[in-house]
Amino acid sequence: MNALLTRNRWVGGVLLLLAVLVGTWVVAKGNFGLQSIVTVAAVYVVLAVSLDLVAGYVGLYSLGHAGLFAIGAYGTTLLSRYLHLDVFLLLPIVIVGAGIVGALLGALSLRVSGLYFSITTFIFTIIVYVVLSNSSWTMGLQGLSGPIFPAFPLAVQNVLGRSVVWAVAAVLIVAVVIVWSIRASAFYPVLLAVRDAEPYARANGVRTALVKVGVFALSAGLAAMAGWVFSFLVYQSPGQFGWVQSVYLLVMVIIGGMNTRFGPILGAVLVSVFPFVVKIDPFWQNVVFGAVFVAVIVFFPRGIVGIAEQLVRRIRGRGQARRGVEEREAAITEVEVAPIAEAAQQGEPAEEVALAARGIRFGYVPGVPVLRDVDMIVRRGTIHGLIGPNGSGKSTLVNLISGELRPASGSIELGGVRVERLGAPARPRHGLMRTFQSAVLVRELSLRENTTIGLYSTVRGIAARSVIWPLLPGARRDGRELRARASTALAAVGLDASWHPMPVRDVPHGVEQLTQLASSIVSEPSVLVLDEPLAGLSGAEVTHVAQILRRLRERGVTVIVIEHQTRFIFDNCDDVTVLAAGELVTSGAAAEVRENERVREVYLGQ
Repeated sequence: MNALLTRNRWVGGVLLLLAVLVGTWVVAKGNFGLQSIVTVAAVYVVLAVSLDLVAGYVGLYSLGHAGLFAIGAYGTTLLSRYLHLDVFLLLPIVIVGAGIVGALLGALSLRVSGLYFSITTFIFTIIVYVVLSNSSWTMGLQGLSGPIFPAFPLAVQNVLGRSVVWAVAAVLIVAVVIVWSIRASAFYPVLLAVRDAEPYARANGVRTALVKVGVFALSAGLAAMAGWVFSFLVYQSPGQFGWVQSVYLLVMVIIGGMNTRFGPILGAVLVSVFPFVVKIDPFWQNVVFGAVFVAVIVFFPRGIVGIAEQLVRRIRGRGQARRGVEEREAAITEVEVAPIAEAAQQGEPAEEVALAARGIRFGYVPGVPVLRDVDMIVRRGTIHGLIGPNGSGKSTLVNLISGELRPASGSIELGGVRVERLGAPARPRHGLMRTFQSAVLVRELSLRENTTIGLYSTVRGIAARSVIWPLLPGARRDGRELRARASTALAAVGLDASWHPMPVRDVPHGVEQLTQLASSIVSEPSVLVLDEPLAGLSGAEVTHVAQILRRLRERGVTVIVIEHQTRFIFDNCDDVTVLAAGELVTSGAAAEVRENERVREVYLGQ
């Protein structure tokens, strides 16, 4: 089935490419008026696709793409005019230049986010506009003409038509191929996790800050590439690159459908062609256009393509299934943890320490400690419970162990390696994975796609290869392996194949929690930290989770469980650590801790 789907996609891609080439030939041989409308629309398609890469994929709503567009257009024109550089040499120059600027803008997202990031990029566009408008070397508001694109030899021109039209088509194809390749790659679920569930992405080894900067730099390079080819088409003036253009670009993406394959393309075509189709007074053009945009935002927030996709899902009957885990057989398949199993067979001592936190002190506010000299020693191949009243510091300790926080003092060792100064993305490389109290998955992705995110740290070069993923046999092979391992992990937590392609938004809470568990075991960790895995589960589902944990322990995985259900903890854990008011109450064998008078007093209320 997957092979047939892949073949159909390749056939569809080839047919689409042929259609673009035929259309380019028709336009290149057509009249100048047709060429002007189509080429400018194609440039805006490239810009919309580049903006969707950051807004739709990683949630960075940029209003700075008009400024990046200007860097490409004015950079090409000025370097050609004053330094007489070849126009083809100028293409990589403006791409790299805009990419560097984009990386700097992307770095701002690490300091500000949401509306504040949009405002910051908006100010960037205004600065670019002011510089272009008030500089003598740009001819100010008067503007300047761009370089002339080299023509085909006469014999070729008679067959293919105007060369600059083919240049526009080439830029369009490159931009769309790059963005669609990323969408088809194993990196795409990771990007959506950065957008919607950043802690989940970091816990799976994703350096989210680097991803944001890199994606914004790539998007900036694509915008500059659009500017490069735009410089050959029109007389340039600052007004073409002002803040209004940035808003229009965002409107294109939203109207067409953000984070959809064809949405930005359709939106760019509609918005750029609108003035030529609706030939009325410019004032009323803006009124009609604004009314359409508001209607789409209010009634169809997913855009035109989003509406179409929703209708298709309804026709196919997707999203209607609501099944509880208790309705299906809990067939837990064996989780592949070969390295751990082999180590156990070689006679490793049962008392070997998997994780050791010693002398941990931490406070969110200076002078107000949340944890005071806490120790927690976890034996390899055991289930270790962490309990305590609300406010005892359990979640803080878990975040310190998983790298979300750094202790003020003390040490944390994983397998004998000090890791307390390493961030969360480094923990999976040392064999630690975790889940969260409430499932933090990407709701629009399937269970299988969410689970593949857990394998990010195990496969090299996912991000770098994503821009040409479908063209690389090795990448396609890795993609198949990732999907197969994700399916195995989902089966291991009791979810049969019928669940795997379903979007998270369409499954019950219990299945969502099991999916989060599957994503944490798929990379075969040596230490697994579960933060309240029973939250919202039914009695049957709790029993199901207990079976999974025991099966993991049998295979040598060390499991740390933070949970309020003390009966579950004492019935299933080998050892238990108890915290109260940020201090260690006791830690030891579950049976001994259960009988500890101090534990009964501060936690069990006895």
